[in-house]
Order: sequence, then C-alpha cells, then structure tokens
Amino acid sequence: WGPQGQQELWVSDMFGFAPEADMWWSETVGPEPLQGAAGVGANTWSKGVIAYGQNEPKWGPRHEGIHDFDSSGGHRRLSSQVPAVETRAVVPVPVQWPSLFEPDHVTCGPEETVAALTFFGMGAFVPVAGHAAGPSAAFSLEGLVELGMVRGLSWGASKLLVVTTSGKIASCPLVGSGAQKATCSQLSVPSLPSSFGAAPATAIEVKTGSGLRVMVATGSRVSLLELHVDDEGSHWREAGSVFLPEDAQVVAVAATHDRLLATAADGSAHLWRLRADGTAASEEASHVDVPTFGSRRKWQSACLLPSGRIMRLASTWQRSKGGASTLSSELLI
Repeated sequence: WGPQGQQELWVSDMFGFAPEADMWWSETVGPEPLQGAAGVGANTWSKGVIAYGQNEPKWGPRHEGIHDFDSSGGHRRLSSQVPAVETRAVVPVPVQWPSLFEPDHVTCGPEETVAALTFFGMGAFVPVAGHAAGPSAAFSLEGLVELGMVRGLSWGASKLLVVTTSGKIASCPLVGSGAQKATCSQLSVPSLPSSFGAAPATAIEVKTGSGLRVMVATGSRVSLLELHVDDEGSHWREAGSVFLPEDAQVVAVAATHDRLLATAADGSAHLWRLRADGTAASEEASHVDVPTFGSRRKWQSACLLPSGRIMRLASTWQRSKGGASTLSSELLI
C-alpha cells in the first residue's frame, strides 16, 4: 500500500532494467549455464511474501502465492540470451566429386568424414583432414526412392537416418565409410504430420523415451518432435521448439546427440545445445556462425564435424575456360 493505493510490483520495480539487474532475477533451475545469482536461494517474490502489509492482522490473513512457475514462463529470464555471433571467411575444401554428382545434403560422421547425398539417394563419402579432402568414394542408398526424396539425414551408429518428403523415416545401415551401397528400410514409426509438408528435417537417436527425436523447420522456427504412445496408438507431438531471427529462412537442419544446427538461406549456422532427451537447453541459439560474402552462394546444407567445425554445402555459378557458366557444388569449412 502507498499514496496511490495498492500496487502490483514487477521485478523491474525492485531491480531496474539494467542487464546486471536482470541477472539478479534468475531462477534456481533452467538451462546451463545459470546466470548471475541463479541458484542462490529461492525466488521469493513469486511465493507471495511481498504483500505490503497484507500479512498483518489488520489486513487479514496472509494471501496464498498462486504463481505457477511453468505457465508463467518457466525458466526463462526477463531478457533473452544474446547469442555469440561470429562472422568469418569460409574456405572451400578441394574435393573431386564422382562424375555427374550434384549433392543436395551433407551429414558429418566419425573420423572427420562427410557424407554428401542427392535427393534420390546417390552419395559420396569425403574424408576431411584440416582444410583438405581425400578422394571421394561413391555409394548409393537402395530402397529409398520408394519412400520419397531426401529432405534431411543424420549419421548414427553405423547407419544413416533419412527423413523423406513423404514423412517416412528410413534406416540405411553402413559398413564403415567405404560401403558402396546400403539397403534402406522404413522405420516402424508413424509418418511425420502432413502439416509440415516437405520442410527441412532430420532425425536422431536418443537414450530416453522412444529413442527417436525429429527436428522439423518451418520458416524461422524449428520444432522438436517426440514419439508419444497412448491408448490411441503412437503419434508425433511437439516436445519443444527453437527460434531463429524472424527474417531467417531455414534451408537445412542437422543434429548430433548434443547439438542442433539450423542453416539459414544466407549461410548463417545457428547452434543450440541439446539435453540427453533431445530437447533444447534454450529457445535462442547459443552461437551463430556467419560466413562472409554469403550472398554469392546458394547454401544448401551443413553439419558438425566431430572436432566442432561446421562443414557447409553450397553451389555457385562458375565460368569455364570456354566462357560457359556451370553450377558447381562445393564444401566449405
């Protein structure tokens, strides 16, 4: 109570809007790393203890705190985390593609190896050492065309997981990175919701729940889906989502057991940390990697090498000695 009667207090009334004040308003739980005073005592304002005299006998019994932690924003702080943005020059990796090979997707595997794949399942393994590439080895994924064209893939334990344009997910076992072909089979899981259309997507295996998570991008939003089983059977449901800037358009999604990578049309790569259950530690990216002169190329895909480096796939028009322009695919790191 005061000269203007009873007033509701906001956190900013007590601590202001300064960033360092915002850090003092941190929950005791939430994504790592906990900021400022996070973890130092309970958040008392949400428990109804700031009552301005209402807990005195004159004003009746102390009111009950009805603040609900989850429905009012959960672990989110007052201001969004500002991601670390790194702008740098990307370097083309010299690679000799198989004849007539024009890849559309890339995924990174063990031992700094990249698998490039076309929409129809023709691929090439490319070993990477520093900023150089070894000889590429062609391979093919049989049985994939019947399920649809490739819209995204990931490299799991001795196999590729492929999400197709029909919404079906296929498993393509590989015997090392020298296999010349693999026979793909559809996983016994429901197709992805048709509402996503043929949007960029990827699937990864996790150690909890159904063991499978799918990430699907629509515009500047990436939905994280989990397989839910109830009395009506199994179906996909959203377990969370992450966001890029509103003007961004996601062209590819990749993931490992602990990282999510979304590539935008301008070549920028947005990174999130993933928990053990495949959900993101925060809605906003923790790191953004922006290539210089990104507008000169058509960015198609990207993946994370075991070393943490980002491998990008792009295409650009190049003029040959005869003067003709040809579309050339290149890997950039």
